[in-house]
Amino acid sequence: MEKLATEQYLQAADFLKVSARPLEKALFEFEFENGSRVQVLEELKVYQNEDGGFGNGLEPDFRCEASSALATTIGLQHLIRIGADESDLMVQRAIQYALDTFNEEKMGWEIVPKEVETAPRAIWWNYGGDWPWGNPSAEMTGLLHHYKGLVPKEFLEKLTAHAVAYTNEEATNDFHELQCLVKLMRELPAKEAEKISARVREIAHHSVTTDQEKWHDYCLLPLQVVSSPTSFLYEDFKEFIPANIQHLISTQSEDGSWKPTWEWGRYEDVWKTAKQEWSGVLTLDNLRVLRAFD
Repeated sequence: MEKLATEQYLQAADFLKVSARPLEKALFEFEFENGSRVQVLEELKVYQNEDGGFGNGLEPDFRCEASSALATTIGLQHLIRIGADESDLMVQRAIQYALDTFNEEKMGWEIVPKEVETAPRAIWWNYGGDWPWGNPSAEMTGLLHHYKGLVPKEFLEKLTAHAVAYTNEEATNDFHELQCLVKLMRELPAKEAEKISARVREIAHHSVTTDQEKWHDYCLLPLQVVSSPTSFLYEDFKEFIPANIQHLISTQSEDGSWKPTWEWGRYEDVWKTAKQEWSGVLTLDNLRVLRAFD
């Protein structure tokens, strides 16, 4: 299997330290260079609001300050990555935000807040769109399982039952929803995960792009759902992994980063900033995956 050359790795590391957001720089140093966990927390605090949710452009494609379920899932994933537990105040506040903003009628969360409408954003980010339930409610359900000591037991059981029923009966082939379902699988108790594993596999086979000719376009790559050899979908896509790794290595830019494969289609001046931020996010994500596959 092809490997990232040392020079390429050093270029990526340099990009993250010099040109990425302070958050991605701190995460890289923590994960790859035995850096400071406290520094990651300090950078993450920039994005957490008084209501406990995350916003302030943590998801680079919409720039509103207001908290959102989507940004909060990102913030909680970062907290998990650095080993923050239920005693951490940032975790407690974020979980409380999730509980406070739960929509019982929808049995889930609005993906973005109304405030998104007045902020620079990508053309697809609007309030009240026809988003599938799983994005981000499936991922949020998994996060509540990770921090279940902060979640009322009866509520979590009811939400989990809904997630299982939805996945098996209504889940779409939308690849963004699939990514949330994969994250849900990672956090569910084994008994509950087994109930949806066949359906998630079925969706994956419809949603993951295995045609190498299309990998330069905006699509779901095998490595985006098989982030390590221990991923539960590894056996389903292992024949495509070596070529996908080769593709990943070959698409690194001269400055050491990986660039987004999409454009906003408006707010071009702000998009330049968002594109640079995305380059940091994607570069760090790709280094994680490459390391996981040795």
